[in-house]
Amino acid sequence: MFNQSRQAVLLMLVCGALSLWGTVNSCFAQSRSTILGPREASGYSPLPQRHQTIFMPRDEQDIQQISQSPQIPDVLDAESKEALGIPPQLLKEDQIWSESDEECVDCETFVPMLAHKSATGSMTWLPGSDDNLGIFTLYLSETVDLPRLEGFTITPRFGVHYLDGPVRTDLPARVYDTSVSFRWFNKVNEKWSYELEVAPGVYSDFKSVTSDSVRITGKGLAYYVHSRAKQFVMGIVYLDREDILMLPAAGMIMWFSEGSRLELIFPKPKFTYRIEKDDDKERWAFLAGEFGGGSWAIRRSPGGVDDIVTYSDLRLIGGLETKHTNGKISQLEVGFVFNRSLEYQSNIGNYKPSPTAMLRYQLTF
Repeated sequence: MFNQSRQAVLLMLVCGALSLWGTVNSCFAQSRSTILGPREASGYSPLPQRHQTIFMPRDEQDIQQISQSPQIPDVLDAESKEALGIPPQLLKEDQIWSESDEECVDCETFVPMLAHKSATGSMTWLPGSDDNLGIFTLYLSETVDLPRLEGFTITPRFGVHYLDGPVRTDLPARVYDTSVSFRWFNKVNEKWSYELEVAPGVYSDFKSVTSDSVRITGKGLAYYVHSRAKQFVMGIVYLDREDILMLPAAGMIMWFSEGSRLELIFPKPKFTYRIEKDDDKERWAFLAGEFGGGSWAIRRSPGGVDDIVTYSDLRLIGGLETKHTNGKISQLEVGFVFNRSLEYQSNIGNYKPSPTAMLRYQLTF
């Protein structure tokens, strides 16, 4: 009896020791996994640290570049540049852009109907007084993705133009731009891609809202990758203005290096050069040309006659653009505005304002 009791006690001690050993091992393994991370704890050898650069694939970072002019669709807008990207041949071959994530077997991915892509606000000032027409413009826009329709975006826009002068003709104090653009970008193959956009809107002083106030702008562009650092662009920009119905859009995009790009595209040529880069931001200087203006349905005073006014100009612009890795982009531009004209559908009060300067600030986030 005593021997059986002693055997039972010894057996219990052995079982307790084994249980304690298993618990200690489990706690140690858990602690090691927490400190080193799951991959290091399993013998994972980390890859070299990734090279930090602003030019990431569209899946990782949205770095955009936007330039706006009233009622003129951007020939090469932010979404186009993001979708086309920077030619990978210009980037170092040893750069590691991403690591494959472990697949979740039992996870269900929720795809929303709409997703915020970017919002933009801008202020543009063309100084003027007396008979030299001055314009102060405020613009707001919000771009949303439709994740269930790849390459499709919707952008509502609102703009107001405060008019200063001229005393020689009866312009209203303000005119407005309201529109919603629907855009689709599609990549056919490694060489060809295309972009379609249509933007119905109302352009008026909101005292005269008729069928003449409704305008539909848009564009159709095709892109061809010719070589490692050159792409061609061809298509049409539809303005639906009283003076110009549409413009051809043609030219090429050239990357001289990772830090310089030339867009020889009519009607918005642009050259950009990177002057500063660190872990948080990049700063670019640029020189651009722009075709500005628009058409609005207005009610003239004192007779209250409905008319359509069209303003147009040409702009030579220099600017500084700062791109942050968190997606925020700020843009400061100064320019010279010339070849200005103001025309009415009735041809009463037409004249050509004097050249002036331009100051514009734009923020995208």
